[in-house]
Amino acid sequence: MRKFCLTFLILIMVVTVCDAKRKRKKRYSPSDSLRGGLPVERTSYDVHFYDLTVDFNLGDSSITGVNDIRFNVVEETSKIQLDLFKNMLIDSVVFNEHTISYTRVHNAFMIDFPTALPKGSSESLKVYYHGKPTVAANAPWDGGFVWSTDDQNRPFVGVACEGFGASSWWPNKDHLSDKPDSMLLNFIVPKGLDCVANGINVFSKPSIGDANKTHFQWKIQYPIVNYNVTFYIGNFEKIADYYVSENDSLALNYYVLDYNVEKATKHFEQVKPMLKIYEDLFGRYPFWNDGYKLVEAPYLGMEHQSAIAYGNRYQTGYLGRQMEGVDFDYVIIHESGHEYWGNSVSMIDLADMWIHESFCTYTEALYVEKMYGYDMMMNYLQHGVNNLLNDKSIIPPRHVNEMGSRDMYKKGSLMLHLVRTQVDNDSLWFSTLKNIQTEMAHKSVDTKDMLVFIETHLGKEVIPIFEQYLNMPTMPMLVIQKMKGKFDYIIHWSQVTPGFQMDVRLKTKKGMKVIKVSDSLSKFTFEKIKSKEPEVDNPLEAFTIHYR
Repeated sequence: MRKFCLTFLILIMVVTVCDAKRKRKKRYSPSDSLRGGLPVERTSYDVHFYDLTVDFNLGDSSITGVNDIRFNVVEETSKIQLDLFKNMLIDSVVFNEHTISYTRVHNAFMIDFPTALPKGSSESLKVYYHGKPTVAANAPWDGGFVWSTDDQNRPFVGVACEGFGASSWWPNKDHLSDKPDSMLLNFIVPKGLDCVANGINVFSKPSIGDANKTHFQWKIQYPIVNYNVTFYIGNFEKIADYYVSENDSLALNYYVLDYNVEKATKHFEQVKPMLKIYEDLFGRYPFWNDGYKLVEAPYLGMEHQSAIAYGNRYQTGYLGRQMEGVDFDYVIIHESGHEYWGNSVSMIDLADMWIHESFCTYTEALYVEKMYGYDMMMNYLQHGVNNLLNDKSIIPPRHVNEMGSRDMYKKGSLMLHLVRTQVDNDSLWFSTLKNIQTEMAHKSVDTKDMLVFIETHLGKEVIPIFEQYLNMPTMPMLVIQKMKGKFDYIIHWSQVTPGFQMDVRLKTKKGMKVIKVSDSLSKFTFEKIKSKEPEVDNPLEAFTIHYR
């Protein structure tokens, strides 16, 4: 008996320790804070232009480069922070034609200027560097470089670094709050290979420094999030087309591996109807002068601005897996939605990533609604709800470059549709979505800015709903308790954030009865019905129901 009690006590202790570990908050390192934080060394200046040059050596998977960084001084400073992963070597930092000192700190480096830079001045410096960029373990989710080959064993190279960091391969101010206004990209690659990048192609010509290489220059004419800056190296053929909007036309260019031209030409016919739907929903394509590109990539896909990575192998759905009743290429529809949600209207911190993924996933559903009808859209949303993790909050701590739960995709989409049903005015709802794209175009915003904007334009208190689904891992629970009176009940929300309230629709013989329910107990009277308990209209199983 004593042995059993001792064993049981040890088991309790083990369970308690394991439970404590599960509840213990994640510890963030100084490197996390350097990457995600906004100390004065970052806020004191604003980057407005990058002129990046990268020379690729495919033989040993290395690069050599220089970045000309031009910035405005917001507050007087003698020190600024730039970022470049520590496995990449800095050759020199040049300011006013003189080499200046810097100090390495984890994946960042601090630049000390000889004298303080005055507020309001415009400055520039160059960072020369080289090294072997981190190879992606599983692009695009676990990011970095992808050194690959195509089906004919020819070089096929790309990069995807969202979350991981643009500073994994080029020196920059690697924080989401600071988009450069424009960029020049100069990529020098082995002769015989093509190189496609963001923006418009300025030229491709033999490299002055090496006759065995070609110099490609691309110009980005809009603000861009750093992780969206990209390149694709391979044997491409360009399929040129255009999309007409009123009296203007948008250049469509598809860069595909040369043996996939026929297949791609047919498969990409779905682009134009999609662009029309997105234009009707959100306004004109937000990077009009840079054009729209799909570029075949050696990984599944990524929303690289004006140069979307396409690797879905010309299949419908997600590598051929798709819900019954719909027929479209997930990578094209989803990543193109990011041109609006993510590339134009962008998060200011990785904690705000729901602004990209929740809205973009809901955009998929709206595409389905336009193509197949409202009922199919509801099926599409429900299909996603069945795979929720409910593991942690969608919004994690700020300033540490932390990403929240992947439920930001499906639960976030559900959340947006739930708000739509609460508003019960589609004209107002869709005008609000379009206004977001108009008033926040090419800007970086945080969660608070977004929620205040939405609530103000809708004229209805919806912020508590957003806060519930963004901050709580579990779904809210609607608790309905029978009282002694024949038709009297107590109703309230449980497992919710303080102040949460949401309208509930109850089914009656006379139709729907709408009551406002909060986290406080309230009484309602429900007329006699056939069912044993009051029936609740629960759109897409957006909450659980508990009868007492």
